[in-house]
Amino acid sequence: MKKRSGFGLAVIGVVVLILTLSGCKTAPKAKADVPVVQITKASAEEIKEYGPSQESNPYMEPRTLLRGKLNEFFVVKIVLNLPAKSKVSVLAEMKGPDGSSSARAYTRLDFVTFWQNVVAQDDNSPKYNQKMTTIARSCIPAFDFTEGAGLTTYYLPFVGKNPIPRPSKVYVQVSVNGQGEPSVFTYDLVEPPTK
Repeated sequence: MKKRSGFGLAVIGVVVLILTLSGCKTAPKAKADVPVVQITKASAEEIKEYGPSQESNPYMEPRTLLRGKLNEFFVVKIVLNLPAKSKVSVLAEMKGPDGSSSARAYTRLDFVTFWQNVVAQDDNSPKYNQKMTTIARSCIPAFDFTEGAGLTTYYLPFVGKNPIPRPSKVYVQVSVNGQGEPSVFTYDLVEPPTK
């Protein structure tokens, strides 16, 4: 047990290091013809850009041989087009037909922890390392964070038990510097889950 918790701390340390180093990247400059915030449902093609299967792609649901798919994901894409360093606040929820929470929105650290609990961790596995690096680079860092100027894309995964109850209502609100009207995205999840 002690070895597993030490390993978990090591993985979190690696993720923090990646986050620190990825923060040094130069984001594309903000574009005048693009809204400050765009929120959409991530397309299947966008998700597949991170890998062909759940072994390397964190935005694809984990599957087991005996029990199949235990969780269902709904992934939201958030594009920030910031002219200057800004404070960003995100409010995210998914409610089922009875009004209760039907899936939980995960930040970067939450999503790392989710995957650590779901799959066997192997520091020598390129696919596992790719998954952790993808989370570090693309998953929303927190519900309140500071983002530098430029054009940046983040993904906000909702994770629920498979299947997420239908119909469910997805609500995501993003505010920049607490000024002006927040950007709001709503989605009625009614289509059946993918197999």
